[in-house]
Amino acid sequence: MSTNVLLPIATYPDPTSKVGLGNALSLSLRLGAKVTAVAQEVDIAPISSTLGEALLGLSRMSAEAEAHSRQRAVETDRWIRDRAQGLGIEVDVSTVRCRPEAFGEGLLPYARSHDLTIVVQDGGDPQRQADNETLIFGSGGPVILVPLAAAVPVAERRAVPLNIVVAWDGGRAASRALRDALPILPLADLVSIVTIGDDKNIHPLSIGGIQALLDHHGIRNRHLHRERGSSPIGDALQAVAVAEEADLLVMGAYGRTRLQEFILGGATRTVTHAPRLPILLSH
Repeated sequence: MSTNVLLPIATYPDPTSKVGLGNALSLSLRLGAKVTAVAQEVDIAPISSTLGEALLGLSRMSAEAEAHSRQRAVETDRWIRDRAQGLGIEVDVSTVRCRPEAFGEGLLPYARSHDLTIVVQDGGDPQRQADNETLIFGSGGPVILVPLAAAVPVAERRAVPLNIVVAWDGGRAASRALRDALPILPLADLVSIVTIGDDKNIHPLSIGGIQALLDHHGIRNRHLHRERGSSPIGDALQAVAVAEEADLLVMGAYGRTRLQEFILGGATRTVTHAPRLPILLSH
């Protein structure tokens, strides 16, 4: 049974990078996934300012922004279908019409009915960052962040075995992430359970229990123990994954509170702002 992946595509103010979308499709191929791509069509709120209308032509500017968004959605639809066909991936493409700031919220009904969501981490747009965090903390399922350029390239062949690193600290979020990743872990040639010794005290039985769980599912695995040193924990985990030539890092996402913006745990903040390889996050 194939994995069902949601792939969001932003169109405003800047479109999602085709390089990033190509990386997301390549990873979907490795996972044997069926892709549902959902493109943004922005809906600008009506302008009620008479002065602004007279001086700036705000209604015209809004109409132009909406038209550009629709055109980008059409162009990306065509591009992603062609790219998916070339890779041999099954893909459906649709659109969601919403306010510019509400794309993440508009994607939640889609994300909650898919196995996982893959998002491109452009890094430069605060709104895209907010949309990604909305999906990570609101979808109720795993979200894979795909960087524009990864230290470890994503291969475009199903036959190439996956090398997956799982960050483990014995906590609830790490456990949720590992279990959310269980449907794809059997695709891996090797799963490395990584613990960082100077971050948290982890009971040895916890590590043995996780390895026993993976053994039960027939997943080849090993335990790697590393020290963090002076590096932030998110950087340390990514450094281990890159050094092990991993295709995917699996880790829990920690959020302390959410009012108008997220206040993220240290590791989560690091990887969501500067991922070096595809990272599966689960809250």
